[in-house]
Amino acid sequence: MGRLTEAPFASVQELQGLVGASEATIRRDLRKLAEDGALKRVHGGVERPEAQAAHLVGTPLLRNKQINVAQKRTIARAAAALIEPGETIVIDGGSTTSLLCPFLADLDLQVLTNSLPIVEQLLLSPRTRLLVPGGEIFREQNIILSPFEDDGTAECFASKMLMGAQALSPVGLLQADSILIRAERRLMARAEKVIVLADSSKFERKTGLVLCPLSEIDIVVTDSGVSDKSRAMLEKAGVEVVVAKD
Repeated sequence: MGRLTEAPFASVQELQGLVGASEATIRRDLRKLAEDGALKRVHGGVERPEAQAAHLVGTPLLRNKQINVAQKRTIARAAAALIEPGETIVIDGGSTTSLLCPFLADLDLQVLTNSLPIVEQLLLSPRTRLLVPGGEIFREQNIILSPFEDDGTAECFASKMLMGAQALSPVGLLQADSILIRAERRLMARAEKVIVLADSSKFERKTGLVLCPLSEIDIVVTDSGVSDKSRAMLEKAGVEVVVAKD
């Protein structure tokens, strides 16, 4: 499992390409290695055992990027259409928000982001001005977070914040980790509007910590798989729902 020395997660498809074995063979070998404690089996692949001791509770970004990819890309395109040229925006780190970058490159934006992958992508756009908060780098999620109030963002004011979610339920927007919540609350305070990018599977999850009530969200961008019940829940709370077209 040399692939896991380079990154904490590897998908079944990646391992197939590396060793040239069938999917059935890969899955059988992974099952045996997991039983021996050499790795941990997770949805879509495997991760190093020490990855379980990540600083943040929640799914590593590398694994999240393997899940519902088509829906997330469609959502990102629809969310980017809500951004006007010349705006100052906040983009929170996540597997869906990282897909925004190709659609933002030519909008002359000022972007405050805690996401290292987003910084890396937007560095290629000379027309985008980038701002980052101060804090600690959390490798598994590829984000910068600070447990302190003074993270260098107090003077920034944005027209919109775009963010993901672990889940959306009647109690509000849920996230997995209290450190993440404190950092995201500070970013939310810097924006006039909050736009949440959430594929329809996020409405099926009910556990987590409450980041904010639904009433603090202005727009939710989701995919066509969203149920009538979930859409009604959001609209009852005064949230505009944008269903991205496939």
